[in-house]
Amino acid sequence: MTRKSSTRSKHSPLIRYTRNLLRKVNRAVNEFGLIADGDRVCVALSGGKDSISMLHLLIEHERFFPFKYDIAAAFVVSDADPRAEGTKTLLAEFCGARSIPFETLEVTVSLDEEGNSCTPTCFWCSWKRREALFRHCAARGYTKLALGHHADDVAETTLMNLLYHGNLETMLPGRSFYDGKFDVIRPLFFVREKDTAQIAKMLGVDAHTCTCPHADESKRRVMKEVVLQLKKDAKYLHQNLWKASKTWWEAFGDRPLHPNPKREE
Repeated sequence: MTRKSSTRSKHSPLIRYTRNLLRKVNRAVNEFGLIADGDRVCVALSGGKDSISMLHLLIEHERFFPFKYDIAAAFVVSDADPRAEGTKTLLAEFCGARSIPFETLEVTVSLDEEGNSCTPTCFWCSWKRREALFRHCAARGYTKLALGHHADDVAETTLMNLLYHGNLETMLPGRSFYDGKFDVIRPLFFVREKDTAQIAKMLGVDAHTCTCPHADESKRRVMKEVVLQLKKDAKYLHQNLWKASKTWWEAFGDRPLHPNPKREE
């Protein structure tokens, strides 16, 4: 099946913006060996701007990548998300228009591990979503699970761990799971949040963030403001935070930065 391009015209603002961001995606893919020939990549969609932008960029990346890989998408439906059905419809239409296989996974976050009623927390909801995606990839034979974390997420996580935990742990560009059956990858590792927002806007997608009434993102929200303020004076903030975190990981980390780094010729 010939995949329909996400863009309409080679001279459109969308394709020009896409090509600019593809340089950053290419850098992450090449530097960390995120995608290889014959991979089966499952894109985790949430309905937000980051995951939708990631899917769009990977579709365009695959069209020009020297090797071929398959792309599919999955959306986790939570019983605590009042917008789940509407989001599922939007994502199904988005993927269908681009010939991308799309599946939904259901999780129950209003019950604890013993099956008792509970108030959902961000940690519990995230854990259940991640568990569903991991099981899905292992069962369906996907070799990569793509998550939509971007450069600002990486910077914020680094600062959170430094200030609250005294270390420089951060989000890694990739990591193996299930004894190497598949890798979690972050193709947007060098892409800024403002760029994912712009791509989603240009795609005309009504992207949204979590609307859970139990959400508690206070620390993350503070770090986001800190990063925005520091960036005004520190031009290379994101690069320097990654450089420091990378040095820390190489010295103290309990796992490699990525299981498939690019090998020197």
